[in-house]
Amino acid sequence: KPSPPGGGAKPAAAPTARGLGRDGMNSTPRYQDDEMVEAARRSVAAAEEASQAAETDPATPEAVRKLTLRVVQEAMAVLVVAESSPRNRRRQSVGEFTSLLGEELKEAAEESFNEGKRYAERTLRQAKSLIEDHFQIDEAFRMLGPLRQDSNLARDVHDWFNLVALVPVIILNFSNWSCSDLRTACGILEGVSVTQIWHGEAFLLFWWTTLAYFVLDILWMLILPQCVKSPKVILQHHFATIGYIIVPYIRPRYGYLMGSCMIVEVNTWFLIARRSFNKKGDKMFQPGVPLLKSLRLLAVSSCFYISWFAIRLFFYPYLLIVIVQEWLKLTAQVGSPFNILIITPFMQLIFIFLNIKWTIDLLRSKLKGRGPGKGL
Repeated sequence: KPSPPGGGAKPAAAPTARGLGRDGMNSTPRYQDDEMVEAARRSVAAAEEASQAAETDPATPEAVRKLTLRVVQEAMAVLVVAESSPRNRRRQSVGEFTSLLGEELKEAAEESFNEGKRYAERTLRQAKSLIEDHFQIDEAFRMLGPLRQDSNLARDVHDWFNLVALVPVIILNFSNWSCSDLRTACGILEGVSVTQIWHGEAFLLFWWTTLAYFVLDILWMLILPQCVKSPKVILQHHFATIGYIIVPYIRPRYGYLMGSCMIVEVNTWFLIARRSFNKKGDKMFQPGVPLLKSLRLLAVSSCFYISWFAIRLFFYPYLLIVIVQEWLKLTAQVGSPFNILIITPFMQLIFIFLNIKWTIDLLRSKLKGRGPGKGL
């Protein structure tokens, strides 16, 4: 047959989109398939690095760690699909694949961030519960004034139980101390040690009264947990305290440690009194607030702040020094640091940390509530 024009060459196929055959299916070369698999592998490696960094950082919330592991799993799932996809099936371009993978990672990362943020906010607000139980706090953690109490008979009765039951505990505690000069904090400001002003004549009565108070309070919260906002936390505190006061019961010569730590109940009494004496959340000396109530609130608030700073911020750190000295003395006597006092320095450090944390929350909320330039 005669050759067609053009020297016998067949007519050229109509130009098609890049990599597409006449049937419209993707005919991307093999090296582009390899690029998709390689991109998936890099994504898995990056996700694993992020997960490892989250695991090694002790400050990373547990929720964020779990979600970074999920990112790794999602990336590995995409890699499996890329490696096992049949060659005769329509394949995505590298751009389409990486776009899809990016969306998956973006969604997982956003979910991780949001969950971590919610976890951090929840944890932070739980740590501020002591302040929020007694003051009205807005979302920016500004103190707006005394907290207006809702109707809760169980809480109200429990508050009055504490106000009554703490009185004999405080009185019996003071009856074990010799104090002739309050201006020098019973001589402590002049270098007198608490071991020198503790005589412990009423220690056993004080100890049993304190134990009875904590046992009754534990039973109260077990029967009526709605009487407090955080029954689990308070129960843990009470059980730890009971274990702590076993030390001076076994060794009465260390009774001053229990007496010293229990002085903080004076501040606790005023803390509860602030709430119980002002359920409506009235501000002192404001229109509509009786003068007598304003004076009463002023007296309770003044005693609360004075005892807070004097006991929690000054006396407790001082007491840590005394406790460490006594522990070292006993260590020298018995020849081992693992003695009956070994727990006391660590417990005292926990108390100091909590007191400092609550004080920072209290000051920060008041400073924000006063506004810029007005101070505390």
